[in-house]
Amino acid sequence: MTNAWLVLYTWLQHTDVDVPHMDADQWTWQKGAFMTIDRPYGALCDFLHHSIGSTHVAHHLSHQIPHYHAREATDAIKAAFPELYLYDPTPIWKATLRVAAKCIAVSKDKHGLYVFHPQTPAVQTATA
Repeated sequence: MTNAWLVLYTWLQHTDVDVPHMDADQWTWQKGAFMTIDRPYGALCDFLHHSIGSTHVAHHLSHQIPHYHAREATDAIKAAFPELYLYDPTPIWKATLRVAAKCIAVSKDKHGLYVFHPQTPAVQTATA
């Protein structure tokens, strides 16, 4: 049970339909650090896990922020980087079902970013 919970928790922190993956030429440390999602896990989970699920972006930006300052750091990050900060208010059970159903395969979009989609794209063949 513990292993399953930790895998689920980590999966939901790092995976969602709108979180892109990047090639080496597109990736920067800042972009990579912001490609995680804060979610509302509820008061009990936040207490038991020191809010790591609801303040995970701060953890990626600096693992040295102590858990007792994580909420304060998260509020500062939201204010300073509103275009980069990711938060999904979807209840955990719904987010789990959405990620499981829609984050199956990755392919490049029109901007050259790798994005999730629910199935492997059809193989395109060149015609002569």
